[in-house]
Amino acid sequence: MDFWKKTELIPELLLTIALTAAALFIAHLIFHRARKTVNSLHVRFLDRVLQLIIYVICICRIIGLYFPSLNLNRVLLSGSALIVGIVGFAAQPVISDLICGYLISVNKPFEIGDRIIVEGLEPGIVEDITLRHAVLRIYDDIRIIVPNSQLNAKTITNTSYKHENRGVHLQYAVSYDTNIQQAMDIIRDCVAESPYTLGIENNGISEDSSPVYFLRYSDSALILETTIHVRPAVSTYIATTDVNMRVFRAFGQNQIEIPYTYINMISWDPDRKPAERQDRPAREKKSKYPSKRLFRTDTIQLYGVQDPFTPVTATARKFAEKQGLSDKETYFLQLLSEEALTILRDLLKETRSSFFIEGSGQMYRIHLNIPVGVDMETYRTLLSLSSSGKNEAGDLGTRIREILLSGFDYLRNIGAGEDEQYDWNMNDLNEDRLDSLSKSILTAHAHDIRVSVRKDRAELIITRHISKV
Repeated sequence: MDFWKKTELIPELLLTIALTAAALFIAHLIFHRARKTVNSLHVRFLDRVLQLIIYVICICRIIGLYFPSLNLNRVLLSGSALIVGIVGFAAQPVISDLICGYLISVNKPFEIGDRIIVEGLEPGIVEDITLRHAVLRIYDDIRIIVPNSQLNAKTITNTSYKHENRGVHLQYAVSYDTNIQQAMDIIRDCVAESPYTLGIENNGISEDSSPVYFLRYSDSALILETTIHVRPAVSTYIATTDVNMRVFRAFGQNQIEIPYTYINMISWDPDRKPAERQDRPAREKKSKYPSKRLFRTDTIQLYGVQDPFTPVTATARKFAEKQGLSDKETYFLQLLSEEALTILRDLLKETRSSFFIEGSGQMYRIHLNIPVGVDMETYRTLLSLSSSGKNEAGDLGTRIREILLSGFDYLRNIGAGEDEQYDWNMNDLNEDRLDSLSKSILTAHAHDIRVSVRKDRAELIITRHISKV
């Protein structure tokens, strides 16, 4: 039978094709508009699935027009076992990719625009996902087509997971006789100087580059690692190349050896004395401005120290020198540190208290940690002995000591667990109470004073923001 001679079916055929085209057009408009607001894998995958369903319905409709006696439902049901076996065997990779693509679109291990590293493949930017594969763009606009089943089975490193900007890990090997701190500073300088990289926020402090970590000892080198962050529009390969070039030049200028395999023939002389090691000159600072990088001093113990002001003042000077603070800001840092000790001096001497400073050249925090190691009555006695000092006008010292006792009493009365805490900060004071403390050195020069009391320890934190002028 020549079904093309059934001219009476042509209008229905054309109507079916027109409806199919209209359905595809409407679906395209809907998903195109949706991708403008949410360009996610889920949207793109649903777009492909809907197109497939429309095509299948169109084909079934055309077959039904020209073969009305052919009951597709009955054929599919009667021969389902055979059809499923044949189709399943022949289309196993396709079905696997389809199911894996659906799982990927639902679980969302990555999104469009994310930079991912598929195990065994080059890092790339996710451009698209279809029913069978995902498209990754690598350097020079080369595309890698990865089947969805492989993406679902392999380990994926997503450097953009739930983050707008992309991150790239960079590792550098230096020789064992390298000044590690100098090498770490050089790497951070190079990252900060690159026009392609972004700064980060670390512990509430804005920094010009990510920290550099001393990861491990290898057979012939020390391994340092950092992460650079770039905007989505910037090629990670261009940014990586720029940073690596800067690090390579800076290492050469500062005589920092990058280890490589070579054979060194040594003629042994039993009478030869070992040569004295020549220390390399320290690298001069490039900038006179305060540092934008997070730095934390060593924690110093105050328990049993006859004069705790001496190590605290030395620690403050070390922080100020490291972060490039002005003489005026150095004075304020020392003054705030000393006033914090003055408020709780008796308590600090009798408990295993500790002190450290962390922050940057833009903002820093002074930390006094006091563990709960004595009974409450002893705490009350020690706090009552502590004096607010002659420079502490008003009753700020008294107020802080009251907060400490209130916090301990509160947590003890409610039977607090390890994670519960009692917090107070200077902003909790009303304006009248704050005016009465306006002559205090702490309230005059600190921007925030916080007391945090936990079940096992208390902490006094003093914060100061440094003017950029």
